[in-house]
Amino acid sequence: MAEDTPARGGARPRPENPDEHHSGADVGWGITGTMLSGIIVWGGAGLALDHWLGTRFLALVGLLLGLGVAIYIIVMKYAPPVPPPGRGTGHNRPGGRSSQPRTQKGHR
Repeated sequence: MAEDTPARGGARPRPENPDEHHSGADVGWGITGTMLSGIIVWGGAGLALDHWLGTRFLALVGLLLGLGVAIYIIVMKYAPPVPPPGRGTGHNRPGGRSSQPRTQKGHR
């Protein structure tokens, strides 16, 4: 246990595998934080512009823009990776032909 704690003022050691999967709670808090920060930052910018320019609609525009940007970031971060082009999904047999449909015994 003592070797896991860093020296006073020292950096913590990094995990061996940075690509390891996080728990559902970590992902949930990451998504929640991203959504809230997007809404707060862009909504605050819109509110500041409203106050500065004397308008009343830029806060709503900022909130919607922040929500849209946050959703885009979440999708890009947590969506499954896209397979490279030219490679199938792995459902076909070698040679690119799909298997014959299965029928009941005696029926063709």
